[in-house]
Amino acid sequence: MNRLARVMLATLSLCCGVAVAQNPQPGAAKPLAPAAGAIEFNPKPFRVESMGLTISLPKDANASSTSIGAQSALEIIGPDNLWYVAARIVESGDLKLSLAEVAETNLRTQFGDGVLMVGNVGSSGATLLERVQNLQVGTLPAERFYVLGPQDGKDAKKVRIVYGVTFIKLAPGRFAYFETSMGEPQFEKARPQIEATVATAQFADKPALEAAQRALFDAGTKFLEGVNEAKLRAVVADSKETWWRLYVPAKTGADADAKELGYRRIRMFIGKRGQIDPKRDPKAFRGADNDEGFLVQVDVRALLGDNNEILTDSQGMFFLSLDRSQETWALTTRVRDGKSDKTSDEIGHRIGNQIKLKKADGRDATLLVPDKTYVSRMETFVLHRLLVLSRLTTEFAFNTYSSETELVDIRRESVEQPADKPGIYRITSRLGEGTQPQVATLKESGDLLFADLGSGVRIEPTSKDQLLRLWKSKGLPLD
Repeated sequence: MNRLARVMLATLSLCCGVAVAQNPQPGAAKPLAPAAGAIEFNPKPFRVESMGLTISLPKDANASSTSIGAQSALEIIGPDNLWYVAARIVESGDLKLSLAEVAETNLRTQFGDGVLMVGNVGSSGATLLERVQNLQVGTLPAERFYVLGPQDGKDAKKVRIVYGVTFIKLAPGRFAYFETSMGEPQFEKARPQIEATVATAQFADKPALEAAQRALFDAGTKFLEGVNEAKLRAVVADSKETWWRLYVPAKTGADADAKELGYRRIRMFIGKRGQIDPKRDPKAFRGADNDEGFLVQVDVRALLGDNNEILTDSQGMFFLSLDRSQETWALTTRVRDGKSDKTSDEIGHRIGNQIKLKKADGRDATLLVPDKTYVSRMETFVLHRLLVLSRLTTEFAFNTYSSETELVDIRRESVEQPADKPGIYRITSRLGEGTQPQVATLKESGDLLFADLGSGVRIEPTSKDQLLRLWKSKGLPLD
């Protein structure tokens, strides 16, 4: 599914030579840091809560992070796609394991024996360009190496790849890996940016990190224990058909000058599971099709491209059984770009803590979700309302399935009631690891006033008639 469409569904819900350096002489640790002012960083650091990592990114770099179970990873794409870095944390039962042992094991495993000395060519054909020990990242000990990958045996003119790894020892048996790769011609230009970026990394203490995360999940569990059929019925009954405008406000403040990004419609009702396919005749429902539950229908239109040349239409139908133990959903997305017209589908079923996914391209999958702190697809569309109505002003963590990552992600919510704005609540959401925070402003009834989705994008309630008039006035596609 297109990323913007997913956001709409989820929200409110290296040739030239390479210099070879020798190992430094033993002595005091050398801080891993560039010359001051050499690299321009974004003012706001990037955080990966599950890794306890805070890192600054060069201007125009992009980052994302993912979590699979207890394993998290960070990916950074450098400016102009010049370089790539992947970061992860690994742990060993050997608490006496040294940085040197970790680096040598990695070198042997990836590039073969004989590549441990600078300038030597290993059995894989790779050459160790540099290995620097006694580094520091902040106050943490670190080590780094760069390796020139083997030459292509079939094409001597093919650009060789430079691989690099920085290892940071966080605690006995616990290490952070920052792995990078780039074409050989790009090495000298990319290297300062990479090393400057890694030098900004800060890590939270593991016990403190685990305690903080546990507290968030405990709050999420306690909140969900109070969500039952009666509360969901009341919320669905109070929720009318709503229309939402997604746009980038203009500096003038005029709607006519704003950039429209899309719109969506949401309908909630109590009905039958079979209704996730609006085209089916209820008379043809059999067995589980007749199960009663809560349904949410979400219709999205998104405009992409500099000239709105890509048109994306998505429909999501989400069913949750009355006892919240089962759910079913169906997503259909159509993307039109010139003569290209493609459609993708996803069907999901959950019974208890097992999700089964079926996709049109045959990529079926089975996922397990936690027994506690799991929020269903349907409930993500009423979560903010439920949080406000609970009058709990604290931080929460939940587990939710994401069609974007196709994983069970950690969703964080922070609820505030500003002292200077009686009757108003503010909820800051992170819909997954590494995602931009989204800030929603709501009435004490749980009705959304507006939400800032990051990067200047805003979503706010509107009406069908207002949207039609606005899009017609701007000549935007309504067919």
